[in-house]
Amino acid sequence: ANQEELKKALDLASEYEGSILIEKRIFGREFTQGYIDGIPLPPVEIIPKDGFYDYANKYVADATEEICPANISESLLQNISEATTKGFAALRLEGYARFDYILDKNGDFWCLEANTLPGMTPTSLLPQEAAAVGIDYDSLCEKLALMALEKKKRK
Repeated sequence: ANQEELKKALDLASEYEGSILIEKRIFGREFTQGYIDGIPLPPVEIIPKDGFYDYANKYVADATEEICPANISESLLQNISEATTKGFAALRLEGYARFDYILDKNGDFWCLEANTLPGMTPTSLLPQEAAAVGIDYDSLCEKLALMALEKKKRK
């Protein structure tokens, strides 16, 4: 975007909010990693067939290739798993979550978001990751329900 487009965008945004956050766009490979009961799951690489992982690429059938487990080196796996584990702890989450990342050209993972209620259909990302370590969909749902029951008992 050029300076004129940026100014127009800022002017429009300021009509709705007094504080505006501007972020640098990070280009790279997109990944997601689930975390259940203290264990990071195998990450998924998300490869949109066109553009980036936007709403359409997420919900239109066959618009995105999802590779699980992701084809990454052991050191990158350690890096993303450490980031997910630290993020889970820093946010004081319980039970399970899914973290989304972009891996930039320098090999650094940038966390895009922590999803505390990730999709749970049989084809959603978290169930795909669980399946990669031998946890089928029914077992995953049962595990999450039992974790919630245990949490309720502790209160």
